[in-house]
Amino acid sequence: MTKLLEWLLGLSLIGMAWGLVTFDLLDLQLPPQYRELAWPMPVYLLVAFGCYSLATVGYRVATFNDCEDAAKELQAQIKEAKEDLKKKGLKM
Repeated sequence: MTKLLEWLLGLSLIGMAWGLVTFDLLDLQLPPQYRELAWPMPVYLLVAFGCYSLATVGYRVATFNDCEDAAKELQAQIKEAKEDLKKKGLKM
């Protein structure tokens, strides 16, 4: 199962539970406090998801590793390409 399908499955389950509680589709006769709490829940979840996303991006940026070997290899390839182009008559 792909990550997209996992997220869609989770969102659909949460959405169904929210709809059942908010609109009382199963006649559960829940107290009104539950309906008042459930009504703004999608907004709370959206804010929580935004906070999670920002924290994840911040963590990944803070722990980003430099690839010094790859940088050296790339510099060598650039130098080699420049020399090859000079041999072919291109002026830089």
